[in-house]
Order: sequence, then structure tokens, then C-alpha cells
Amino acid sequence: MPDSAFLRRLPGLPALLAGLALLGVVYYYVAGDNAVLPIRLVPHLAPVPLTLDSIAVGPARLPMPVNGFITTLTHEVSGPYTQPLAAALWLAVLGMALAGWLAVVSMLRRPAFLAGTMPVIFLLMSLNADALGIFDDTRQYFLYLMLAVLGTAALGLHAFGEQVRAGWRVALFSALLAGLAALVLIRTRLPLSETVLHLAAYATPAGAALVAALVLWVGGENIRLLLWFNTQAERPESRFGLLPFLLASMLYLGALALYCWNDNTLALGAGLHLDPLLLLLPAVLMGGLGLRERAPSYAGWLPYAAARPLYWLLVAAAAGALGYALATANTPLLTAARAFSGQALLAVGAAFFLYVLVNFGALIRQRLRVYRVVFEPRRLPFYLVYILGIGGLFLYELRNNWPLLNLVQAGQYNQLGDLTRQQSEARPDDLPLALLAERYYAESGDVLDRFNRPAQLGRAALYRFRSQRQNELNALRRALLRGPDEKVSLHLNALLSEPADFLDALEVLRQARRAAPHRFALTSDMAQLFTRSALTDSVAFYLDKAEQLKPGSYVSRTNQLAFLLSQGLGPAAQKLAASSPATPDEPALLANKQLVQLLTHAPAPLPALPAPAADLDAASFAQLYQTALLTIRAAKPADCQHMVLALVRLSARAGNEVYYEQLLFLQALLRHAAGQELAARQTLAPLTVGSTPAAGYYQYVLGLWQLQQQQYATATAQFGRAVQSGFREAVPAQLLARFVIPLPPDSILAFRQAMASVQDSAAKKLVNKLLYKVNQAENYGEVETSLWLARKLTDLAQTNQPELMANEVRRAENWVKNKDPWALPQGSLLYAQAALAGLRHQSAVERKLYTRIVNETPFNETAVLAAARYFTAQKAYTDAYDALTKGLTENPASLLLLQAYALAAADAGLADLGQSALGQLRPRLSPADYANLLTQFAAHQAAHAAAGASFDQPPVPAR
Repeated sequence: MPDSAFLRRLPGLPALLAGLALLGVVYYYVAGDNAVLPIRLVPHLAPVPLTLDSIAVGPARLPMPVNGFITTLTHEVSGPYTQPLAAALWLAVLGMALAGWLAVVSMLRRPAFLAGTMPVIFLLMSLNADALGIFDDTRQYFLYLMLAVLGTAALGLHAFGEQVRAGWRVALFSALLAGLAALVLIRTRLPLSETVLHLAAYATPAGAALVAALVLWVGGENIRLLLWFNTQAERPESRFGLLPFLLASMLYLGALALYCWNDNTLALGAGLHLDPLLLLLPAVLMGGLGLRERAPSYAGWLPYAAARPLYWLLVAAAAGALGYALATANTPLLTAARAFSGQALLAVGAAFFLYVLVNFGALIRQRLRVYRVVFEPRRLPFYLVYILGIGGLFLYELRNNWPLLNLVQAGQYNQLGDLTRQQSEARPDDLPLALLAERYYAESGDVLDRFNRPAQLGRAALYRFRSQRQNELNALRRALLRGPDEKVSLHLNALLSEPADFLDALEVLRQARRAAPHRFALTSDMAQLFTRSALTDSVAFYLDKAEQLKPGSYVSRTNQLAFLLSQGLGPAAQKLAASSPATPDEPALLANKQLVQLLTHAPAPLPALPAPAADLDAASFAQLYQTALLTIRAAKPADCQHMVLALVRLSARAGNEVYYEQLLFLQALLRHAAGQELAARQTLAPLTVGSTPAAGYYQYVLGLWQLQQQQYATATAQFGRAVQSGFREAVPAQLLARFVIPLPPDSILAFRQAMASVQDSAAKKLVNKLLYKVNQAENYGEVETSLWLARKLTDLAQTNQPELMANEVRRAENWVKNKDPWALPQGSLLYAQAALAGLRHQSAVERKLYTRIVNETPFNETAVLAAARYFTAQKAYTDAYDALTKGLTENPASLLLLQAYALAAADAGLADLGQSALGQLRPRLSPADYANLLTQFAAHQAAHAAAGASFDQPPVPAR
């Protein structure tokens, strides 16, 4: 065998590859199940009514009702997800191990060469790469190519390449395999992820064979490890004798025997169970480190220098296969691996134990270093260990009708089912693909390994994608027939969300908790299940249990605070919120703490806003929503404007489409709080379209804003629309706007008489609540002051007294600054400021203020009329017309605006539009008033015509 020196150095690379593969096994042993079936938190929102603000209307205040959201958290299981990355890593490890394997066996003598290349042929045949359509779906041309390329290279090197160094052989086979892999990736008809899933699925039997070969090889290594531990000390008095070795070995073999006897399960206490896969790790390490001592058992057909790299390459390939099974949480494959490992470690280990006792029992009693000569027997040959061990395994499998083969095949069908399900989800209209996936799962879960979890969960996912709820429920229930399972129970409980499903969900969680009483997710979800009933004591009981299992956890604190809020226990909720700090990645807890602030009016700093590029879930939406309400209540215009910009960016994301309406409503509220009244109304306008109760609510909000600006007739009509749309809470507002404003002497009497005519019981209840406030007249003085101040400013604007006007304007500005800025209509203050500028002959300031009135407060009838008069006086007829057009948009029922509009249209040369306005005014004016308006309209029309004729007349030269 050439280049033995290189082979002696070569094991470093195979051992490194094996070490990395074993690390992957350990990682996926811990994280694989959560990657395939991740448990995620699902937030749920329960609306709770609260009052954001109240609007003063005469002697009463109308509420601005909004919903806060109580946020709770339950657990749901997503998936099962395929693992293309794990499949690619498994295939990469297999490819590297295959290259090293062929490089080494090509250097061996003919019998060993043939024995080493035969498994490679079967491995390549199992991949079914031709199904990828590389050359032809119906011919195995690619298989022939692989066999020809690799076989020719291996045979050529074996027969004629004795002088080729081992490093060049490794490089050659690596290059050939890389070229074949590149050809597959280039020519495959499937996407890359599906290609690796396909190859990994069809490599399942080969992977199982690799794991079985490794387990058989190291089947007695744990006994040898005990022997080494018993006899490795330097001094004889420090070594153990025969009895400790017997006791340790019998304990080890007895545990394995109990494991096999109890149908592959053995409880060790404290919730732990024996797992033979964990026993494989020390056996594999002992097998690798003790290869030199074991050399006498294989040196006749394989040199030690070749055995070392081949062993570590086998470990790498087997670990890759086992790691992929763990990464996909493929229960049948893992059951087969655990069962076979337990049986092989027991059978081969027991045979090796007898072999050691027969050959070296006396030497162990003498406390000699037997581990050094354990493979140099004097009585019983070593090969009998494998004859006895493999014979026992064969008889066991034969008696039980080869269950492990069924499990391996079931695991392969699960992988094929997952691949086909993924393809069917990418092509929803391809029904045969979905049927094929269902067939794979049925073969696995109904025939080969009945009710195994991956098959039933794969079926459930297939049915969920097709919106077949009952089939999904049936699949999940079948998965529980094998025994309680936390993740299946959580998934089934999340699906049983209808009121009629309460008892079924309760039974599912009870069975799961009976098997796993210390699982936090099950206990927490049991508490949330009871919130759907009147059994509040049970809710509190399971919330306390969950807190005991995970003290201070995010879920526990969130749900406890939500429970207190739902029960109306404000002081207790406030105390818990104060003692429960929340981080930015705990939006549900933050949302509940904000709701406590909203309900108790407790001051607190506002949390940070979500990133503008973020997609909202229910918890982050509730946090955002309640942050906006707190910002509005704080009444800081700069903060409101900043948050509007963030909401605009969030609402533009497609992932937030489900929250678009609420985000738009928040923008309107924030703009209103920031003083951008017109922008607020324009933002709210699309939501007021329609006749649904939701549209009725938005119509009610718009009506409140119109009342704030003293648009009494318009607000009355708006409240009427809200009532017709089904928002019954608008009835009191409609009556107040109609009878109380603008505070006639008999307004209270008129209001009471109007209430007596209300027949609707729900509306009657609302009206009676408001009647008490009317009788108390709590805020009448402040409202009267604001109305009086607005009227006084309006009256003074018509006078020629600049100093008196300046004093009143300053008084109004101070009053607005120290009071609610919306108690005094914004347009009234702007009008007063504009009139003062006019009295002081500040033309530029005057024009700017009137322009602001038109652009910012077109809803203020008096101010818009004044602006129109100003523009008309300045002969800016188009500006006057535009001002009145905007005013009518906000106050379509105003007679004064409509009359001024008709005249402004005549001034602007839009007589047809003026005639249309006259047609609307005719039934609403007395004959004398209408005749007077016609005379004015004709005069304005004539003036416009005269101005136009004068402009068109060419100048006459002077004589």
C-alpha cells in the first residue's frame, strides 16, 4: 500500500470532519424539534371601552369613545417546516466522506478494495438523482455516469496508480464529486432547496445503513470503556477489581435490557428517560481512540493506517445521516435509531462482556491492565462476539417482522411527503401534487408506523393550506393516539377556538398536562382557555401555576395583568404594572401597561415606536395603538406630528394591510391633536363612507370635531348619519347639537322634550345618562365663556377700534394657551388676528391670515365669509370663489355661504355655477330675500361683464 506515511497523517482531516458532524448531531439533538415545529406566541386582543376625551357641548360634555386592547398570549405550533440547509449539510458531509473513502479504499488490496467499493455503488443507486430530470426522467443515465466516472477512477487508481500519492487521490475524487454535484445543480428541474430535499430523502435508507454499521462496530465499546476505567491506573492498588467491573457492566446492560423490555422506553426519574443515542457518543469516541488496541481484530484484512481514516469517515457519514433525522424531527427514523442502538448495544455489549470474562476474568481479578490486550484472546475468539450479537439482533427482528425496516421506510415517506407538500403549496392549483403528498403521509402514518407524529402533522399542514379544518382536526387527533404530545396538544388547542369547542380543548390540555404537569406552555394556555368561561377562579389558579413554573416570565406577567384588567381590578393592575418592567421586545406587556395608564390616567413616559420597516402583529399593533392614544392625551403637537410620520410609513407596508383602517384613524386623531384640523378631517373622510356601524362611529367622531368648530347644522346632520348607520351612541349628540346649541334661553326645555320622543331603548339609556349631565350643567361656564369670546372677537372685527381689538386678541390668545385650544374655534382667533392686521394696515399679514383661514379652517363659517369679503374687496374674485367653495364643502347647509358663493361665482365669471346655487336657494329663502339676492347677482354679473368689455376695448387715442 503506497504512501502509508500520508495515511498516518490523513486521519486529522477525517477526524475533524467527524467532529464537526458530531457537533451538528448535538446541536440538532437540542434544537432540531424546535426548528421543525417552533412554538410561537400568539397575541389575542380583547377590546375594552375607554374615553379618550370629552367635548363640551352646552351644559354637557360628549365623550370621545375609543377602544383600548387587553392583550393576552397563548402558544401555537407552526410547521412542520422542511430543512433544506440541514439536508445540504448532510449531503455535503456525505460527499466529503465519500471522496475520502474512495481515496483510501483505492489504495487497499483487492478483497478490501471490492468490499469498500460495493457500499458506494448501493449508495449512488439509492439517491435516485435521475428523477431530477438531469438527462431523462425515464432513464438512469446520470446513475450510469456516476458509476462510470467514480468506478473508473477508483479501479484505475487501484490497478495502475500505485505511485499516485494519497493526497492527489483525495483531490481527484473531490473534484469528480464536485463536478457531478455541479452538473446536478445546473441541470435539475427543481429549485435548489427542493433538489437537496429530494436527494436527502432518497438517501434515507443509505443513511440508516451507515448508522447501523457504525452502531454495530461500536456495540461493545462502552463495555471496553468500563474495562479501561477499571484497569487504566498506573499502580495496581489504584485499579478496581473484578467485582466493580461486573457491577458497572451489569448496571449498564441491565438498563439497556429494561429499555428493550419496556418497548424502548425507560424512565430514570426526575422526568429523564434513557436515550441510547446518548450512549453512542462515548462508544464512538472510545472506538476511535482505541483503534490501535483493536488492530489485532482487523489487521488481517485492513491495515491500521487505513482503518483510522475509514473509521472517522464512517462516523462522519453516519453522524450526518443521524443529524438530518434529528434536524427534521423524523420520529420513525429516530425511533428506529434509538431502538436499534439500544438492541445493538445490548446484544453486542453482552457478547463482548462474556468474551472479556471468559478470556480475561482472571487477569481482571489480578488487577492487571487488561484493556491493552483485550483483543488478543487466549480462549474465545473475538469474531464470536459479532456472531452472537448480530445473530441475536437478527432473531429479534425476524420474530417481530422487521419493524425497523418499516420505521426507516416510514421516515423516508415522511420526507418525501414534506417535499411534495412544499411543492404543492408553491403550486396550489396542482391538485395531484397535494394528493401525492397525502398518499406519502398515509403510507407512513396509516401503514408502516401508525399515527406517527410527522405524518399526521404533515397531513394537518396539508389540510390547513387547503382550508379543510375538520380534516386538520382529525389528523391532529390521530397524532395523539400514540400518546400525549405537548406540541400536538398546543396546536390542537389553538385550532379548537370556537365556543362549542371549549370542552374538547379542555380535554386535550388536561391529557397533555397529566403527562407533562410541569410544562409552562400547557399550564399558561389552560389559564387562557378558562377565560372563555365564567370560571375566573380556575383562571387565577392556572395563572398562579404558570407563574410558579416560570417566575417573572414575559407571558406570565402579560396574562396576569390582562386578567386583572379584564376583571376591572384597577388598583391591583396598577400595582402589578408598576412592578413589571418591560423591554421593547415585550410588546404585549407594554400594551397592557399602557392600557393601565389610559384607564387610570397615570403619567408615564411613552415607549419607543416600532421600526417603520416592521410588520405589525396583534401585540405590537396594540402597543402602537395605545401609544398613539397616550400621545394624543399628552397634547404635545410635536410628538403627535412625529408619530403621524411613523404611522404613514407603517400603513404603507403590505404586511400591515389588516391594520390599515385603524392606522388611518390614529393618523386622523393625531393630526387633530396636533392642530391640523383640515388634514385630520381629510384623513378621516374615507372611513366615514358607508352605512355600517364602523362608518357610523367615524361619522360620530367627525361630528364631534364639527361641533368643536361651531358647525352646528353640519354636525347635526353628521350625527344623524351616524345614527342611521347603526351607531346608537350618537343619539344624545344629535339631540344636543340640534336643541341645545347655540344656547337659546329655552334650549334645556327643548332638549328634554326631544328626549321624550326617543323610542329606541338603547338610545333612551344613552340619553338618560346625558340628561343627568345636562341637569348638573358641570361645564356650562367654560363653554359659555368660549362662545362669548368667539362672538366678541367676531363683533369687534367689524369695528374700527385697533387698540380695543388688540386687547381682546391678546386675551383670546392667552385663553387658548391656558385652556383647551379647541374650546375656542381656531378660525375665530385667526379672523380676529386678520381683522387686527387690517386695522393696522398690515396688508401682507392680513392676506396671509385670511389665506390661512381658507386653507386651515374652511369649516369656520364666519371666518370664511370674512375671508371671501376680503378677497372680493381686493378684486381677487377667484380667491373669494375658492374660499367659499371650500367653506361649502365643510358646511353644505349654510345659507350665508351659499348666497355668498352665488355672488362670488358671478364676480368670477362663473354665472352657470352661480345660477345652480340660486336654484338651491330659491326654496330656502323668502320671496323678498330671494328677489333681493337676484338683484345683487345681476349687478355682480353686470359688473363682471363691464370689466371684461373694458378690458377688451382697444384704447382710444386722444384728440
